[in-house]
Amino acid sequence: MISIRREVCDEIVRRFRSELEYYEAVSRRFEEKYGCSLEGLEKRIDREGVPLDNHEMWEDSIEWRNAVEEIEKLRKLIEELK
Repeated sequence: MISIRREVCDEIVRRFRSELEYYEAVSRRFEEKYGCSLEGLEKRIDREGVPLDNHEMWEDSIEWRNAVEEIEKLRKLIEELK
């Protein structure tokens, strides 16, 4: 285990919270766009497929999945640093 000064740890937490806010905004934007959760969109893609001439939904689902995974990681890191 390493020792980190409290003010350094606080700054790291502030930066992680800023990143967390960004990824939460990305996730909300997709929730509003598709009117469902990420899981709902992924099920829709599995059920209906992706049009050959428009991959927007597929690309959005990838970006959304990345945002959700970052949210989970950042929340764990913030909790550990508190």
